[in-house]
Amino acid sequence: MKLIIQKIFIVLVTLILSLPLCLKVIGVKVEPSDKTQKKISLNFKRNFPLKEDLLKIYRDIKLEVLHTNPLPHKVINVSDGWKFLGDNFSNVLSESKGIINFSKKEIDTLKKKLVNRMEWCQANNIKFYLAVPPNKHSVYGELIPIAKSNKSTKMQQLDSLASAIGLNFINLGSKFSKHKSTHQLYFKTDTHWNDYGGFYGFKSTIEAIKKDFKDTNFKDFTLSDMEETIGNKDIGDLNKMLMLKKDEPYTFLKFKTPETAVQLENKLEVRKGYHNNPSIFENRSKSETNDLKILIFHDSYMGFYSKYLKENFGSSVFIWDFVLDKELILNEKPDILYHEILERDLDLLLKN
Repeated sequence: MKLIIQKIFIVLVTLILSLPLCLKVIGVKVEPSDKTQKKISLNFKRNFPLKEDLLKIYRDIKLEVLHTNPLPHKVINVSDGWKFLGDNFSNVLSESKGIINFSKKEIDTLKKKLVNRMEWCQANNIKFYLAVPPNKHSVYGELIPIAKSNKSTKMQQLDSLASAIGLNFINLGSKFSKHKSTHQLYFKTDTHWNDYGGFYGFKSTIEAIKKDFKDTNFKDFTLSDMEETIGNKDIGDLNKMLMLKKDEPYTFLKFKTPETAVQLENKLEVRKGYHNNPSIFENRSKSETNDLKILIFHDSYMGFYSKYLKENFGSSVFIWDFVLDKELILNEKPDILYHEILERDLDLLLKN
């Protein structure tokens, strides 16, 4: 009887595994779940019949039957609904725990590149700031049952290097420890910080810039200037990786009084090979706060605090890109060049 059950199981598994290929051979097409993808593709990976259904079966067996993580290298599942990126993305877990950090050769390369950037900005009368939002793992690392190494993390190494070479380095999480117990700073099921994380990141930013522009007027907003509302927004990219519903509540911080910054038309040509949607490459605005112009190269974290920066500079130009284009910078003639790059992407500084 046991042997019969084993044979039935083997046959059943074989049929399940071969079914997508059979459907592909006979020409059965499946509409992609992502509406932005092409409906017809010769790529088997993209047009894999029953792919999503089979992955959901795998996920449910791992989660509901075996009570284990279905994609541990991509998503780390911990207590109380919290999820974190796994090492599949830039070794983010190992780097946050100090298990992987910059080698001496990489530190030397980083030093050379940053010094060159600082000197170039100084020669062109531009104040340069490097701002880094910490990984979610670095802020809520105690939720992950893995001990932190005694070695410095890449973020800590960069902080030390910045002090040594006189770089204007802004740890955008520098104020988090004081407010972490009061406000949740990152989404539970998403890789990003939330509006509170972005607000305190702004506070660290404006505090650093005010030191260099003491006679300039700035709007140093406080939470009393903001109104908290709960709304609907498609959030939860970590849930999406597990094919779970993206249903985490979104807390918005909105100005109690109308914003004064005025949106301007885009005027830049998107560079060749741009990695993102061209429509989000550029965003520019103006205000009457002061005469300073800030040029910001950034990633997706900027969206959570850009509204405060727009109100604080006479001219604000946001470029969603990791490539700092010298020609673009010279044409824009900014007073301030602000480069925001996430902690898990610090390796890009070695290439850029």
